[in-house]
Amino acid sequence: MDDKLRKPLSHNRGFAFQNVNPLIKYWIGSWDNAHPLLDIGCGSCVNARQALEAGATVYATEMEEESVKTLIEDYKDCQNISFHYLRLPDQVSFQDNTFSGILCSEVLHFLNHPDIISSVWELYRLVRPGGKVVITCGGEDALAYQKVDLKKLKEEERQKSPLCLKAVQNFYDLCKTAAELEGTESAWKLYEQQKSTMKPYFNFINADQLAMVFTRLGFEVEVLTTGPAPQYPFWVHGDHDQVRLVARKPA
Repeated sequence: MDDKLRKPLSHNRGFAFQNVNPLIKYWIGSWDNAHPLLDIGCGSCVNARQALEAGATVYATEMEEESVKTLIEDYKDCQNISFHYLRLPDQVSFQDNTFSGILCSEVLHFLNHPDIISSVWELYRLVRPGGKVVITCGGEDALAYQKVDLKKLKEEERQKSPLCLKAVQNFYDLCKTAAELEGTESAWKLYEQQKSTMKPYFNFINADQLAMVFTRLGFEVEVLTTGPAPQYPFWVHGDHDQVRLVARKPA
């Protein structure tokens, strides 16, 4: 557990992570010198700063007006970045085909199935033809939750509804049981932290299901994998805690 990699967000939706997104090269690489990049849920702007250093123009968003005001003040002397309010899926003010690349980092796991579908539609609308959308989110293979049979639970749900990306509605209970089974001080500390900083539901995403959604809504999936996420507020980390996806809107 490394608290230096994250800090709780003020709007009770998780954490701002301090490490660079592992797929950032795809996001920055989609910059076409004409259409800006979009950073959804920019947090502490660690990814946006990387894009600025590469010469891109960045629109960075957060889901609380106060957070946006704070970021505007913090970056008032910084060129080529602007801050905006955005809350997926239905509070998005940008026009069609505005962005050459979109980074949606650690956002989708806070949404249930209908909002994920609507959000992917919005991402398709926002990105220009030929542009890319980069996604990272928590996955069902998270090692910290295997003692409570998370993978089995998700597989049983898929048998009933193969296309449904259903969130765990009793996330607090699941987390408490996992912490009890782990039986360590750090597990209990993180359980209490999650109760105070996160909503009572969490969507542990299945990578193949997410790719299916993107494909059916018109994207071409170019990268689909899982990987480690040492910044996640877990008491034990594995090699497949995070789902990673890069999708391209056909030109």
